Amino acid sequence: MDRFAAMIILLGGLVTAVLVLLALFTIAPITCSCLVSLLYTLYLFIAYEESGLHYAQEFENRFWTGFGVLLSTALFFAADSPVAFGLYSPGLGLIGIVLSGYFMHVWDRYTHRISISQQTNIRRSSTANTSLIRLRDLGIPVEEQLDHINSCLQEIDQLLIPSTINNFINQRFVLLKEREIITVFEECDARALNYLIGHVKLGLLFYKIKDHRHFNGKNRTELINLLAIERLPILSVVSRVIILHSLQLLKLRANPRAEHWVRNILLKTHQDELSELKTLMDAKGDYFCMNKLIYDDIRSESVRQDILNHIRREAAIQQTNIQMGTRRARHIVPMQWRKVLSDVDDTLYCSGGMYPAGVDRRYPRKTVYPGVLGFYRELDIGTQGPEEWKENSVGNLVFLSARPHLYKDISEKINFAKFEKLRTRRGDGRQGLHTMPSLLAGDLTSGSQFLYQNDFEPLAKKKFDNFRRYVSIYPEYQHVFVCDNGQGDVRAGELMWDAFPYEFETLFVHVVQDIRQTYGYAAKRWREKEFRGRVIFFRNFVEAALRAANQNPPMIRIRGLRRICSDAAKDFMQINNWTSDAMKSSRRHELNQSLWEANCFLTRHCEQPADLIQADPRYFIGEKVRTPYGLAIIRGFDPTFDLYQVELDWRPLHIQVAEYLKETKDATIRPKNSVVPPLVRSQTEAIHLETVDEVDEGQEDDVLASSTDVETSGLCDLVSEQWESHVNTQPVVSEAQSVGESSQESGQPSSEASAAGGRRDIPVRSCSDGAIETGTQSLSADQSGTLRAICNMQALLKRDEKGNVMNGRGFVHASVHGQFISKHTAPTLPKFSDKSRASLFPFLQTPTPKCAIFKAGDECTTPYGPGRIVELREKKGCVVVEMVNWHATGYMRLETVKHVSHSLFSKLVWQLSLAEKPLDFPYADGTIINTPFGKGRVFQPLPPTRPRGKKAAMTPTIGMRLENWKLANGAHPQLFCTVESARGWKDKKAERPSIFSSAIEQSTSAIGKMVESSRTLLSPLLVKKNKPLEPKLSVQYYKDSASVSTLFGDGVIKAFRSVDGFYEVSLSQCALANGSFATAFLRKNCIRHRVAVGCQEGYSVLTKLGLSGTLASVDPKTGVHIVTIPTAGMACYLQANWIVCPLKAAVGDDVITSFGEGKVKRYDAACDTYHISLRWGATLYAKADELDRIDGGIQDGESGFGLKWLLQFLFYSKGSTSSRSRSNSIASGSVSSRSVS
Repeated sequence: MDRFAAMIILLGGLVTAVLVLLALFTIAPITCSCLVSLLYTLYLFIAYEESGLHYAQEFENRFWTGFGVLLSTALFFAADSPVAFGLYSPGLGLIGIVLSGYFMHVWDRYTHRISISQQTNIRRSSTANTSLIRLRDLGIPVEEQLDHINSCLQEIDQLLIPSTINNFINQRFVLLKEREIITVFEECDARALNYLIGHVKLGLLFYKIKDHRHFNGKNRTELINLLAIERLPILSVVSRVIILHSLQLLKLRANPRAEHWVRNILLKTHQDELSELKTLMDAKGDYFCMNKLIYDDIRSESVRQDILNHIRREAAIQQTNIQMGTRRARHIVPMQWRKVLSDVDDTLYCSGGMYPAGVDRRYPRKTVYPGVLGFYRELDIGTQGPEEWKENSVGNLVFLSARPHLYKDISEKINFAKFEKLRTRRGDGRQGLHTMPSLLAGDLTSGSQFLYQNDFEPLAKKKFDNFRRYVSIYPEYQHVFVCDNGQGDVRAGELMWDAFPYEFETLFVHVVQDIRQTYGYAAKRWREKEFRGRVIFFRNFVEAALRAANQNPPMIRIRGLRRICSDAAKDFMQINNWTSDAMKSSRRHELNQSLWEANCFLTRHCEQPADLIQADPRYFIGEKVRTPYGLAIIRGFDPTFDLYQVELDWRPLHIQVAEYLKETKDATIRPKNSVVPPLVRSQTEAIHLETVDEVDEGQEDDVLASSTDVETSGLCDLVSEQWESHVNTQPVVSEAQSVGESSQESGQPSSEASAAGGRRDIPVRSCSDGAIETGTQSLSADQSGTLRAICNMQALLKRDEKGNVMNGRGFVHASVHGQFISKHTAPTLPKFSDKSRASLFPFLQTPTPKCAIFKAGDECTTPYGPGRIVELREKKGCVVVEMVNWHATGYMRLETVKHVSHSLFSKLVWQLSLAEKPLDFPYADGTIINTPFGKGRVFQPLPPTRPRGKKAAMTPTIGMRLENWKLANGAHPQLFCTVESARGWKDKKAERPSIFSSAIEQSTSAIGKMVESSRTLLSPLLVKKNKPLEPKLSVQYYKDSASVSTLFGDGVIKAFRSVDGFYEVSLSQCALANGSFATAFLRKNCIRHRVAVGCQEGYSVLTKLGLSGTLASVDPKTGVHIVTIPTAGMACYLQANWIVCPLKAAVGDDVITSFGEGKVKRYDAACDTYHISLRWGATLYAKADELDRIDGGIQDGESGFGLKWLLQFLFYSKGSTSSRSRSNSIASGSVSSRSVS
């Protein structure tokens, strides 16, 4: 399915949905209105995952409960609802609403409990310190402790009662059980602690133990602080990964100290342990990976930068130890330190050409490419890792997918389920996916742009953005990207190389379409930036493995290449959903060619070659088939090279027809034997391999006539002529090895199996499209078919003692490749009916004369266009017609000329045919072009034709009037430029039209021509009314006296000209000698509103008034900065020059430091010091890098249940602001205060 079909289906679905919705509105308007509103609310909830409703699971549960209540209310109480039983029984309806809300509440809690109860799917080391047997021998009661924790958790977790209600009713009991769990973790041994963390449902435990703020018991904070800070040094890497995973399940935004715990865990992990921790976080097989933890879950930029800086420092230490060969590096387990990044569609799976997944149709849809899993494994092993992949190892495989991320992990779950299925080991000994990979998904923005605009650039930039994040997490690794050339992956690889040339190792490109059609392919640009040497194009993964083994230094081992070849052959044999035998044969031949090349490489390095793929027989012995050289009968089959030994019938045609008639007559008397023996070689019948001669069509009769006496020298000369007509080189031998082996099996010497004249064999390589590539040049698909036949003729030629061809009674034996053989079907003679086709409604037919009567001057239509009759020549049966649209006179038969009807429609068609085509740019007058100086209209185009015999003395130019400008006399200025410049401006501003817009444009132009032609016919009846043209005035965006930024510096708006849209800007940074400021006249696109240096909306700032607050917003039209100061109960409206600098936190903000939480009491600007009052009574004097601002955690401002953002989105527009009284003076920077409740 291509893009056009997908767009048609999508458009049809949207139209159907709209029609169904309108039909439902006509039936039940009230119910449909309520349902549409609820669905729109649900869309907002799912689309905006960054909103406050998603900060904690409690908020989401409240939303779903309220959604269920509103939905049941609309269904039970709407007047036109089909289930509106609440109108007849309000009590029963109220009960239904309560039950619906409770059911939605319980269902959301149940699904969330299942998700957080699942333990992480990571490798667990079974060392002696953590094994259960060892703990038993040491006398550590770890099983009793685990049972005690699970029993306490089960008593706290009530399935049908919400935790809030349970904690309110049984507060003493709940506090007691939570304290018992914390006590177990405090008192257990270090080895027991690692065992408990690995076997308890830690995510569910963190969620069920609450911070009872009303009962003075912050048990959740105490438990996580115990594991993430106090007892962190004794935890193993696996235990730290489990704690980080549990914090992600809890959601870091649910607790203001969660980011501090994550930061402490990562900063207290160093070098190789840090690399292992990051790899284990990505190998869990779920959505919660390191990329999400650092770039999505952590909101504080300072915490994120601290973690990334720590990762870079540790990576530099690791690389230094490895390069210097220190003692620590010698104890490290040898590994490749390589991350393998790969695309999914058309790289791992074949898309089958289904839009928008991919374009590859060579394999069946959803087929795993042969050898791709082994290629991933060997790239991960490399040349420095172990010889073979160990079962309990953690790999470095990452998939960069363009499929967008949806709500939570809906799309990611589908992909991870496929990866888990690929990990299962096959029954024939093949290894599956060697590790559980990580996944970096796309987004809806880039996906929608690709879907609707067919633009690959957003997909490439999104993949590059994911790669940029990933490299910042793994700077100690080299990165390999395996992709295809169907979409924007090659462009993404180029962006990766440009930004990270040292971290990016190689780009492997799977060729699924012509390389010249690859998006972003530019060989010249690649050579200039030395990127071409890093790109490897391949058609199958055996070829990719061979190229990787040939690199300097090699990227995989030679034995790894042997394993990939073996896996590819086994993978190919397991594919059983081929759409056609031709597809399977073509892919088998392509893969066998790469296997043969790999075997040559393995043989040179003293390794055992891999087995080639055996072909399945498609025809039986004795079956009649069709070949390029005539009909033949199957006599044998070679499965290795898919060669059929056939017997060609080259007897004269009358002999074959007589034999066929005799067989047909005998078949009517006695039935034929329907049993056909299978395709096996007959042990008694000797198969003679003889030659087949391919000749031109003109020489075919001569060859058939000489059925017995064919000279060997003449045949060889004919072969040489055929070959030299295609390429000017020596003949080559295709399938040389197969021909030689077949000839030896048939009893012929090897010298006869080679080309005549002792010519040297040249290796031949077949391409996927049927072409052949030799050592010197390549052949097309047609030429390759001729080459194979000629080579088989030379190799299989059998002669007698005198050198004549042995062909018996006109039968010739030959070897033909399976792709040139098709099933024979007897031709059927066409049947002609004597009855002529008559119309079913003869009374509707009008009798037409055999010969129309014309006279001079009549209008007519001809096969060459409209014309007028000049002369009628009845004796010769022709007319002389003068063409209308072009200067020509035609002499035509009467049957080819038709009269023009005098109906209105015929007149319209006649006028349309006479209408001349409008001139295009640059020959058209009035063409509109968007120049850099404004909108222009062509008034002096190029002449349509140039006089003959005259050459242009200079470059032709065209003239345009700039309509947005006016001179003092009221005229428009004129601009003269070359055609190339004007065409560049015109093409630069032109947007790419879609399929539908071009169709609408063509339809509109056709309708316009018909209307114009009808107007010429009805011109006497039409009355022209000229309306005066009103000048289009520009709308002022930036207000007068607004502070703006320009290319020439900061300035202030002084005036605006609505005629041409220019702003008069006084540049405050460009002072003249007389003391005044320079003035610039600029358009809107050259101006932007001014924001104080270093300040951002939502962050703290310091003002010249000596007060600190939060920059709430900046009005782009006026440049006014709105700063809220909660401590003074004020809202200040200031210009940018009244903002001193940005702050880490304002006075009154809650902050977190290394000594605990506190509140900023004062800021000393002279020494850049914050005075912080800590919760436990002390006062801290700290710099900006020693504290972090707390944004409120799970508190959602002034709104209940976190619905403030939804109410603002639904009931307030972006432009609406609350009415506040403020001064319009900009220089004074006056302040207006309002009371804060």
